[in-house]
Amino acid sequence: MLRRMSDAPPSGAKLARVDEFDGMRGLLALWVALSHILAWSGFWENPLPGRLAGVWEVFVSATPAVDTFIILSGFAISFLLHHRRESYLSFMRGRCFRIYPVYLSCLAFAIGTSFLVPFILKTAVWKDTIYFEWIEALAAQESSAFGSHVFWHLTLLNGLVPKSILPGATGTLLTPAWSITLEWQYYLVAPLLARGVRSSVGLLGIGLIAWLGIRYSGPWQNPQLSFLPAQLPLFLVGIASYHLYSARSGPGGFRHLPSLAAAALLVVVLLCPWHAVALAAWAVGFGCVIIRGDDPLARLLGLVRSALLHPALQHLGRISFPLYLVHWPVITLALFAMLRIKPDLSGPAALAILTAITLPAMLVAAEIIHRLIEKPAMNLGRKRK
Repeated sequence: MLRRMSDAPPSGAKLARVDEFDGMRGLLALWVALSHILAWSGFWENPLPGRLAGVWEVFVSATPAVDTFIILSGFAISFLLHHRRESYLSFMRGRCFRIYPVYLSCLAFAIGTSFLVPFILKTAVWKDTIYFEWIEALAAQESSAFGSHVFWHLTLLNGLVPKSILPGATGTLLTPAWSITLEWQYYLVAPLLARGVRSSVGLLGIGLIAWLGIRYSGPWQNPQLSFLPAQLPLFLVGIASYHLYSARSGPGGFRHLPSLAAAALLVVVLLCPWHAVALAAWAVGFGCVIIRGDDPLARLLGLVRSALLHPALQHLGRISFPLYLVHWPVITLALFAMLRIKPDLSGPAALAILTAITLPAMLVAAEIIHRLIEKPAMNLGRKRK
């Protein structure tokens, strides 16, 4: 039986799941994997005409998918902190067991396949693309200070290293992991943030830190911006969403608040360009969790909710974290093998093979990591509490 956190927040220490968000995580991880398949196949440049060009740019960059992951993290960690009474050390130990074993295994795989990248860059007939120029620059930065990049990736603090000290610190070795260092920074201060948002003084302080982080974030754009103060607003959207959910679930919850909140967020998306796609995705996903009633918006979100709760998406959500990381070295290894066998392979042919063969291989690899590493590590983390 599916457990829904939206039915009622648990009063004990056992943490329920938001099944809708699991389905959403699966879709987001798949989006990132598909975008990198397209980019590595030479399709970073926009092939669509007119207004569709913007749609392609959004999809192939997958930035909104990662932004939505960040918002999701703000919500999930807020829920955990408010419903599990545990020490800071216990919280961090749980987070470490949750992400580090999977991250370390995928990082080791990526380090091994990083030595194959120069051959791909030299051989692929579609090498004269913007994306390959970007990968080539990262590879050069990686090889010039390989030991330093490995060290900072192992600490999960590479997002705090400015480009003046280690150029490319967030993009080398395992490129999708630029958001994982951001997550780790958030975990380190999440209990403090959870307390801070409960007071006006704390909110002012957090707002000031976010403003300063955004204004002076240039040195940490390296190349991705994995500097927590600059990304705080996205986490705060998730934190605020949790408090809205909590208020709705309380005994005095306002009956029409969920519909108003979901509708208001969609209006904001239409009027404000700030992370518009990620906010729209979050408005839909969060709306599926909190909305009630029989109005047109509720019925529409009900259809989306049914899709997110489909068993296939639920399973994809369970393996979403390893899929998010392992797809990168799998693509590298597959492209190397393909180009060794057929050096004159075209971009469209590479795309077809990566989609038909390598994508299923990614899912299998993610399943293996989930069963052999992720689940045992999470269980071990629970037993140590």
